[in-house]
Amino acid sequence: MKNCLEKFWRGEGRCAAKQGLCLALRKVGPGKPGIVKCGGHFSLTELFACCILMLLSKKEGGTAMSIGPSRPLALEKPETIDLKQAARYFGQWGEPDAATASLLERCAVPILAAAAPHAVWLESDVDSLAEAGLLQGEDVYRHLTGCDRAILLAVTLGPGVDAQIRRAGVGDIAAGVASDALGSALAEQMADAAEAELRNAAAGQGRYLTGRYSPGYGDWPITVQPLVAAALDTARRAGLCVTDTNLMTPRKSVTALLGVSEHPVKGHLAGCGHCVLRTRCEYRKRGITCASE
Repeated sequence: MKNCLEKFWRGEGRCAAKQGLCLALRKVGPGKPGIVKCGGHFSLTELFACCILMLLSKKEGGTAMSIGPSRPLALEKPETIDLKQAARYFGQWGEPDAATASLLERCAVPILAAAAPHAVWLESDVDSLAEAGLLQGEDVYRHLTGCDRAILLAVTLGPGVDAQIRRAGVGDIAAGVASDALGSALAEQMADAAEAELRNAAAGQGRYLTGRYSPGYGDWPITVQPLVAAALDTARRAGLCVTDTNLMTPRKSVTALLGVSEHPVKGHLAGCGHCVLRTRCEYRKRGITCASE
């Protein structure tokens, strides 16, 4: 039981997907109130123990306390979606042909209208992030070389975009795929805008940031996604949750890590050798890398 409670407090598993707030009162049996947990239920005794564990963690300076709180970041929607980037997600390289351009332009209007961007971020020292289990693998540490602090960032377009993608695909598969590509392009635009805001703020303090580095890059496993969401409190602050399979919902969302330093830093992109897509990468098929685009 102790192990399960510790996992709950660290924000692992399904509990992390709903930011430690997924515990909901329900009936375990006839007249026996309990608390829903990952794959079962907490008894009231276990709930009491969980509360004690939380209090002890706060008192002892547990990791969940040391890396918060997160803060909202105001974002404005762009007037247009980057259609060239959307065309790449759609599977066309270079300038899209006339038919593709027309399809993307038609689908872009409702996607942009449906978007309700939200962003949250926090800054912490690298050691605290490591102690919280967020920094796994070797590549993420290479990216943070020369940085003693780092920023966690999450950006989402909101559930309206997912709904519009589904609507567009009803009876028109091409429109559905195009809308999905447009959503991905817009999510990247908003992540770029959030990064620019943070970079400008850091520059005003005489500090420097690396580029974005997201779960799934190199050997930084996608399984840290629930921990990132828990640290940022994304469910409450941005309506962004993580599923049991480490997928974000709404789907058109981005999480990332940026190193912070007192001197210029660039970070280190993970090489193709560690990438999970290396055997089916469209960039490598064309003799280039994603870093060159």
